Amino acid sequence: MDSRENKEKFVQGLNTVRSSFDQLEVLCREVKSENDILWDVILAYGNEALWQKLFIALANYNGEDGPALIVKKIRELLEHNQYSLAFLGLNHLVAITYTEGEEPSEFVQISVSSILDLMFAMNIPDLDEMDRLLMDTMNWMKKTAHSPLRDSVHEFIHGNHARLNQLIADTNSPELILEYLHTLLAFDFYYPLKGMMAYILGKEWPFLDAKIQEKQYVHFLWIAFYISMDDVLVEASGESRRFIEQAHTPEMLIYKKYCAMKSGGECNRQTTEDIIALMAQSRMFEEHEKTKLWEEISKFLEPLAEASVTMELPTQLPTDMKKASSIWQLKNKTDHCPHCSQSQLVKELVIVDGFKKHSVPAYKPIVFELLTCILCSRIYAYDSTKRKLNNALEPYRCIVQLDPIDYPPKQLAVKPVASPKRVVITPTTTKTSTTSKAAVTNEYFAWPSTEARESQGKSDRESNFRDETQLHRLGYKITGLNRMKRWDILVRKVIPKMTLKEIVNTIANNVRLRKSQEGGHTKFAYAIAEWEHDLERLKQEYYSSNFTWPQY
Repeated sequence: MDSRENKEKFVQGLNTVRSSFDQLEVLCREVKSENDILWDVILAYGNEALWQKLFIALANYNGEDGPALIVKKIRELLEHNQYSLAFLGLNHLVAITYTEGEEPSEFVQISVSSILDLMFAMNIPDLDEMDRLLMDTMNWMKKTAHSPLRDSVHEFIHGNHARLNQLIADTNSPELILEYLHTLLAFDFYYPLKGMMAYILGKEWPFLDAKIQEKQYVHFLWIAFYISMDDVLVEASGESRRFIEQAHTPEMLIYKKYCAMKSGGECNRQTTEDIIALMAQSRMFEEHEKTKLWEEISKFLEPLAEASVTMELPTQLPTDMKKASSIWQLKNKTDHCPHCSQSQLVKELVIVDGFKKHSVPAYKPIVFELLTCILCSRIYAYDSTKRKLNNALEPYRCIVQLDPIDYPPKQLAVKPVASPKRVVITPTTTKTSTTSKAAVTNEYFAWPSTEARESQGKSDRESNFRDETQLHRLGYKITGLNRMKRWDILVRKVIPKMTLKEIVNTIANNVRLRKSQEGGHTKFAYAIAEWEHDLERLKQEYYSSNFTWPQY
C-alpha cells in the first residue's frame, strides 16, 4: 500500500514538474517573441538617443559577450540600411576594446571585414548623404589604427585598397579623398598611398585644382611630400599654386622654407629654429601625423649639423667606435630591422672606409651617422643617406648592399609551358667574403592539395607540428596569432630561411592531417580555415607572381 502510494505521488510530482517546464518553455517563447517584436520596433522607430542607451547596456551588462552582441546589432542595422545608427555601435565597439585593453574576440575580428564590406556596398540615391557616410566610415577606420581593432581593419584595407582607391577617387570630393589618404597614412600603407596620389594627380587633379581650398591643398601637399611626390603636385597645380606663393599658415611657411633649402638656399641655425617654431604652431595635423609627415624635414637640415656628423678622423682612430664592415640599404622610413622584426633601429656614429675600384681603402676614413640594429648589429642606410655618404667620401666610394628582405631580387620567375600550375623560383647569387659565387635553384613544384578523407577512428599520423617543423620553430602558428601577425612572421622570418615549397607543403600537410582526423573538419575548423587562408595568400603573392625568392 505504501509502495503504491509512493509511486502515485512520484508520478504526480513528475507530472507537476513536466507541467512547470512546459509553462516555462511557453513563457520563454512568449518573452522571445515579445523581445523580437520590441527589437523590430526599436529597429524601425528607434532614435539615436535610444540606440546609444541600448549599446551602453549591451556593453555594460554582458561582460565578454558585449562586443559580440554589439557586432550582431550593427549587422542588423546595416542590413536595414540604418547606417547612421550602425556608427553608434561601431564607436562603442572601439571604446570597449580601449577600455578592456584586450584583444578582440575572433568573432569580432572576422566581423569587422564583413561590416566594412556592407558599408562600402551601400547604394544611396542622395549623393551628399553617401559622401557623408563614406566620410564617417573613413574616420572610424582611422580611429581604429590606434586600437586593438587595427589588425582587422589593416587586413581589410590590404585586400581592398585597389577597389577603395577607385571608389573614393570617383567621388571627386576633396574632403573624402583626403580622409582616405589620411586613413592610409594612419595604417602606414606607403605604396597604396603613393598609388592613390599618382592616380589623383594623373586623372582627377585638373578638376580638384579648380575647387580646392587652402587648407585642403596643405594636406595634399604634405602627404605628397611624405611619399616624395610634392614636386609632381606643385608642377600639376594651376590655380592652387597661389596657396604656396601667398603662404601665411605655419604649414605652408614650413614648406616654403623647405623649398628654399632644396634649391640650394642657406641652411643655418636660425632657419632650423624658425622651422621648429612653425611646427609647434601647426594645428592642421594630429600629433602622430606630424611625426610621420615631418620626419623628412630633418634630412634637409642635416647640412647644418654635417660638421658634427661627418668629419675626418684624427690620426689615432677611436678604439670604442664601431666600424662599418657592411652597410645595407633600407627603404625610406623603415624604422625596424627587417631581420629582427621587432628591433628598433637607432642612429649611431660609425667609421666608414672609402675606396676606389682596384685600389686599397681610402687613407682618410670618415665618421658618419648611420642606423644600427641593437640586436644583430647590422648597419643600415636609406637611399638618400647613401648619396650623402658617398659625397662625404669623395673622391672615394663605399659599397651599400640592398637588403634582401626590403629589396628582394627582381629576376622574373619562369613558369614551364607544359605545366602552368608549376613555378620555378631562382634565387640570385650573392658574393661571399672570398668573392666566390653560389646559387641555389628550387625545382619546379605543383601547388599542394589540402584535401583529405576523414578516417574511421583516431589517426596515428597526428601532426607533430609544434615540436618538429622548422616553420613552427620560426614562430609561425595559429594559436595566439591573428592573420596579420602570422603574415608578418612569414614575410620577416620564414621567407628568408625556407623555400616556398617547404613552407606551403608544411602548411598543407597540417591541413590534411587535421581533416583526416575523425570529426576533424568540425573540431579543427578554425585552424583549417586560417591555414588555407595563408596558403591562398602565399599562392597569390608569391607562387602566381613574378616574385623571386631570396637566397637563404
